[in-house]
Amino acid sequence: MPRMATPSTPATVPPLERAIELVATRQHGAVSALQRWMRISFREANDLMNQMHQLGHVGPASGSRARDVYVRRCDQCGRIGKRAFTVLEAPGINPITVCTAKAACRKRWPKPLVDDAA
Repeated sequence: MPRMATPSTPATVPPLERAIELVATRQHGAVSALQRWMRISFREANDLMNQMHQLGHVGPASGSRARDVYVRRCDQCGRIGKRAFTVLEAPGINPITVCTAKAACRKRWPKPLVDDAA
């Protein structure tokens, strides 16, 4: 009996959704980078980038420069969107992007370090 692909495998995720997730996560809108990440041809990567531009997720092409990325991905819940995100930075902790619109993500934000010497 042939093995069925699980929903989390890249083969079952539509290429456009996978491309949006990759660009939102890495905040880099270059066609050549998308080509490498997805292991597809340059033409296919360019077509996906143009579709993302039509949806408003990335900016227009400007020569060989990477496109501006207008979407972000929440590091806690995985939501992808254009608004209501903030980047939390603290000394000793890697910066993370979290939702500001979802109460569940706001509750899980790392608490700032308290300086007892003050």
